[in-house]
Amino acid sequence: MQLRIRMLLSVFAICSALTCCASQAQEQVDFDTYFQDQALRFEFFLFGKKSESKVVQGPVVQESSWPGPRKQLVFPFPYGKNAVRVYDQASDKLIYSYGFDTLLSEYATTPPAAQGKWRSVPISVRIPKPKARFRIEILERLKDNRWATLWSEEIKTSDRGILRESADQRGAVFELHKTGEPKDRLDLVFLAEGYTASEQEKFQADAQRMTQFMFEHEPFRKHRARMNVVGVFRDSYESGVDEPDKRVYRNSALNASFNSLGIDRYLLTEDGHALKRYAAQVPYDTIVVLVNSKRYGGGAICLDYCVTTVDDPRSEAVFLHEFAHSLAYLADEYIGAVTYSDLYPEGVEPVEPNITRELDRENIKWRPLLSQEVPLPTPKDFSGQSQGQAPVVGAFEGGGYLRTGMYRPQRSCAMGDGLEPFQFCVVCQEAIERMIEYYAPSQSE
Repeated sequence: MQLRIRMLLSVFAICSALTCCASQAQEQVDFDTYFQDQALRFEFFLFGKKSESKVVQGPVVQESSWPGPRKQLVFPFPYGKNAVRVYDQASDKLIYSYGFDTLLSEYATTPPAAQGKWRSVPISVRIPKPKARFRIEILERLKDNRWATLWSEEIKTSDRGILRESADQRGAVFELHKTGEPKDRLDLVFLAEGYTASEQEKFQADAQRMTQFMFEHEPFRKHRARMNVVGVFRDSYESGVDEPDKRVYRNSALNASFNSLGIDRYLLTEDGHALKRYAAQVPYDTIVVLVNSKRYGGGAICLDYCVTTVDDPRSEAVFLHEFAHSLAYLADEYIGAVTYSDLYPEGVEPVEPNITRELDRENIKWRPLLSQEVPLPTPKDFSGQSQGQAPVVGAFEGGGYLRTGMYRPQRSCAMGDGLEPFQFCVVCQEAIERMIEYYAPSQSE
């Protein structure tokens, strides 16, 4: 009974967050009233262990334009282990918010963090530049889905401490897919990592191949007119990236490395400052780092960026799987093979749109898509069909690395074991479409 009560309270907390965001979004915060067509990039250091984290502020950098959303300035989703909120100082009105993850939230669930070992992670948070004095807050999600404020600061937009230097334009830019102005599109940038100067053409071909693969699969295929795709090339001193388990180390542009958090295939760059400085050469909403390696691997920090190698036979599928993490906050639907110990606490409903602990038909988050008369939980061998003879949508046990107690919408999906052939389930497709709509509203087409 106590477990059920905790789960209901968690669901209530998520629903309350959604309702709150929806009502704030309906207020239609007017971009031109509160913001200039510029951006501010805040560089921070996050320090943390299992149950404690701190924020230390670094530089604030002005960027020449804001390519992000202008209609839904208050984030309409309950996603993110962290969040940024911006308030107009004169009225105390919430005028911008966004959720995001960091590597630190994953590290906090590992044995070293539980043993009290602190770790630091450099991150960058970007907001549209307010016209008037404002307050910015960085928040952290607690295990029960409530929010706690980690850091807060009042800032004048005329502050001389804001760096107004021009972006570093040393990279070569390749336009791969252009359909409109950045402010009206979902803008994806591919960044080169581990390519030497002589491998520039290879990077361009790799980025084009990944773009083509993305547009061959739904829901990206039908929404390609809402996207811009560009590549930025900066050479690395050496080809490839670090592979600590093999005692291989390379001097590369973003210092990406395999073996993040002790997982052999987990590939990330941990320097969030260098990553965003690199990407700032072009307008972008989401970042994909292409790593020049034949090894199988990739990774994502949700709502921030993702990484994939390019020369493994499965690299295209890994790219789109990781991109779905970083863009749409989709969870992994497979079981095991990670070092996390408490990423999804028992009795707490996850905020990710494609996994759930809820088995009540009236409360499950993908209830509009459930197949008729499907049992919950859904047996693996259930033979019923949803409308149009499509695969069954129910609640199949196993997901979020957990074998029991966590459920996914369909038997197979690209967020789990459905990489061959590659296909997102209908729930994941819908979640991706909602995020595309957030960045590129349909009325802007």
